[in-house]
Amino acid sequence: MTQNEASRQTSASTPFAMLRRRDLLVGIGAVAFLAGSGISVDALLAQAEAAKPSTAFVHASRFVTSAALDDETALNRAWRQLSTLDRGFAQAVEKLSEAITSSGLKGMAEFLAAPVGKDEALLATARTITSAFYLGFTGTPPSHGHKDTTGFVTFTGALMWRPTIDATVIPTYARGGTDFWVQPPAGTPEPRGPQGIAEWHGSARSSTSSKRA
Repeated sequence: MTQNEASRQTSASTPFAMLRRRDLLVGIGAVAFLAGSGISVDALLAQAEAAKPSTAFVHASRFVTSAALDDETALNRAWRQLSTLDRGFAQAVEKLSEAITSSGLKGMAEFLAAPVGKDEALLATARTITSAFYLGFTGTPPSHGHKDTTGFVTFTGALMWRPTIDATVIPTYARGGTDFWVQPPAGTPEPRGPQGIAEWHGSARSSTSSKRA
């Protein structure tokens, strides 16, 4: 091997060596910081594991909603938020999942008609889970309670859209354009305003307003 070849090989391997050393130093620094802050790595790993939905939650959620619920992000959000709102939620989910399994029933309709469906505690847990995935949020909005405890689960994946999904366009933006609501839709009789006001005042009628269904 010539001196030039050896030099090129050494220079080519240097960035990788530096990268490995940098990663090692960053890792050591992170562990030292956590230790100095009184936070153990085991505790962080335990918290990360606890944030994942339990098998019982996934099982019960799919049963009570009759949906696949394959969005892991939505499942994680619902589990984390419902567990935060109710410290006994995890235990309640375990009981519901066990009841579903032991009953041998195939769907929520059968569950409700069976004796096990008369258990108010199980029904309350089932309603809580169904609400989270049907509406796309957990908790109680401020308009229905003294405190806003809502937490986002999913919007486009909310089950409430599914019954009419063949005809409903999920509204993710103002389809009629900016300020389309100022003027009445084309063909709609305009109510008379106060005396002395000849017409409605607002943004000019959108060119797309007459095309909206």
